[in-house]
Order: sequence, then structure tokens, then C-alpha cells
Amino acid sequence: MSTGITDPDEIHRVHHDGTAGDSLSDDIVDAVASLADTDPDDLPPLDSRINVAALDGLWDTGDDGHPSDGCLTFSYGGYAVVVRSTGTVFLRETGE
Repeated sequence: MSTGITDPDEIHRVHHDGTAGDSLSDDIVDAVASLADTDPDDLPPLDSRINVAALDGLWDTGDDGHPSDGCLTFSYGGYAVVVRSTGTVFLRETGE
């Protein structure tokens, strides 16, 4: 996972490259915890917000070796999360 973090009022970008052994869902939890300056265990379970197996399936590749096109948006831990099937994740604080 690589993270591009800018100004706190901006959109934060994380890229899940699939090589570190972590799942996409684990990378999202870690990114939100980092941005919120909290321990991942202190966040609510991600599966209370979204189907984690479906989320992790966005990273699965098709027969051609490329992931299917798609985008998924949900809120988690005070952040709006936009996940692209390319592995790019955008996070923006919602203030909630």
C-alpha cells in the first residue's frame, strides 16, 4: 500500500497494489486509522458498514489479468471512502 496524503481538508489517496499481502479491506482500515490518528482496533468493524468479501473482490482480476471496472462508495470511521477497482482508494473526512 502506498499513501498520498495532502492537506487535512483535501482528499487523501491510498493505492492498494496487492503485493504486501494485506487485503484491500485491511488497507482501508489501516488508512482510516492512520488519518484518524487511532488504532485500527478502536475503529468499528468494517463489516458493519460493507460486505468485506465483496470489497476485497474488487481487486480480483479477470481472465485478461486486469480487474473489472468498478467503483464503490461508502462511509467508515468518519471518512467517505471511494474505492476504484484499480486499487486506488480516496478518503475524505466527513466531520461525523
